[in-house]
Amino acid sequence: MFWHDSRKGRNRRRFEEWDARGLGEVKMAIPLQAIKELQANIQGSVLLPGDKGYQEATHVANPRFQFHPEVIVLCTSVPDVAECLTVIRQYGIQFCIRSGGHNTAGYSGSNVMILDVSKLDGVQVDPVAKTAVVEPGCNWGSFNAAVELYGLHLPGGACPDVCQGGYMQGGGYGFTARIFGMNCDQPSSITVMLASGSVVQASPTVNSDLFWAMRGGTGNNFGVLLSTTYPLYTGDTFLGFSVAWDLSTSAGLADASQSLSWLQDNFVRSAPDQLGFQMVWVFEGATGVTPAPTWRLMGMYDGVQADLEAILAPLLAQPGAQLQYYTGPMVYSALNEYLMTNPYDVPEFPPNINPDPPCENKVSRYIETTLTPAQWLTLLNYFVTSPNPYTTVAFEGYQGTIASKSVMFNAFVHRTPDFDCFMDVFWLKPEDEPVMEGYLDGWKTAIRPYWDGQVYQNYPSDDDPDFARQYWLPKTYTLLQLIKRKYDPDNLFRFPQSIGSVVPAQDAADQPDAQLLPSLAEPITLLPQPHRPPSSP
Repeated sequence: MFWHDSRKGRNRRRFEEWDARGLGEVKMAIPLQAIKELQANIQGSVLLPGDKGYQEATHVANPRFQFHPEVIVLCTSVPDVAECLTVIRQYGIQFCIRSGGHNTAGYSGSNVMILDVSKLDGVQVDPVAKTAVVEPGCNWGSFNAAVELYGLHLPGGACPDVCQGGYMQGGGYGFTARIFGMNCDQPSSITVMLASGSVVQASPTVNSDLFWAMRGGTGNNFGVLLSTTYPLYTGDTFLGFSVAWDLSTSAGLADASQSLSWLQDNFVRSAPDQLGFQMVWVFEGATGVTPAPTWRLMGMYDGVQADLEAILAPLLAQPGAQLQYYTGPMVYSALNEYLMTNPYDVPEFPPNINPDPPCENKVSRYIETTLTPAQWLTLLNYFVTSPNPYTTVAFEGYQGTIASKSVMFNAFVHRTPDFDCFMDVFWLKPEDEPVMEGYLDGWKTAIRPYWDGQVYQNYPSDDDPDFARQYWLPKTYTLLQLIKRKYDPDNLFRFPQSIGSVVPAQDAADQPDAQLLPSLAEPITLLPQPHRPPSSP
């Protein structure tokens, strides 16, 4: 008979190491005792500066943001998350929650504590019921591989490294969103840990106000997302296409501006729901050739080739349009990669850059009124002046199934725009940052006359201080504040653009929709709480 607890031995060695390093004498926002309690009581691991793996764990997706947290907790189980929240409450610790680290404003990082749930990355597929239960740290590359094994599909993001947790809570757009709806429109239920450590399920019938809020209310405003249950769609194969316009000449720019104006009135709003597409303005060219400014419209179609060709025929008849390719049927994940890398990567970076990917900044603006050719030409003329060839302007096509949902279907309110338009700027050297930031500021000025005032909350920016109105509109934000007060009364979950405390509405137009208010008065329904014995001394 042999009994050995390797975790206790590991913890003892860690404590001895920390004591030898004199961490108890170092002035930190988090007491060393709190860190020891975490290490002693979780199955995951606690990383401090100087620990093996710490430096790598500080990184987020965008190297523009550099963090030096006092502690990183790598949770590997739901009880680990509960233990973190217990210590956070007890010691009043500032923290952030990270799943994939792709927040565009850097809110995935902290210089105090990072509660990392990236190792909660499981996905369970039931091919008979056609459902999937996915944890927040599961990225879309892993998710697609799991569901496509059974010929099933769920609308997800273009980037395979982005994780489900933050993506769903902020909306969730991808090539098939126009076909099936935003990712936040798909869940049948979610499981959430509240600030108290209690676990709740939220669905259309249980804690329905929380279910409404977390689908579009942005990540971890109300609690820690633990899992999401999705119904899946039969069929994972789509047709692909790409159409291009040359933007390198005055004639090409004029043709493109005419086509863009036509496209808004005659394609975006009338194309069948079975068609999903995005547009990009990029600089492209073969190796050794100066990249030329190009407009590409690329997409996926859920149907047959003859119907797709008929749908695209009027578009291809527009001035300057050139068909780059049809792909034939392809599995979604392979087609997603093909569209983003053929004929060139979007954007095309030089080989062996460091860091890879490079530093980035982006700004999102929704457009829902038709621009005239002259207005499109103004924007195109600004784009082609980019100081480097890595700038991308993307137009994520909406309407379709996205617009079929009510503005109050969930907390994602952007149902009427034609596009989410965003500019992405990159720089390879630190000295180029002010140049590219200045260029991005110029873009914000150029697009301001055509902007409807809304911003996609999955692309947050500190440069958008009126985020509550831009992400959710006043009426919805007031409702989110009330739900926040119900489920997180002490405002434990907070970050620079989190939902704040309740403020009285200024006028009747700002009052929340009455049809959703009754659920606010209902008590919170908790899941049975597991018995957790007290920690050993």
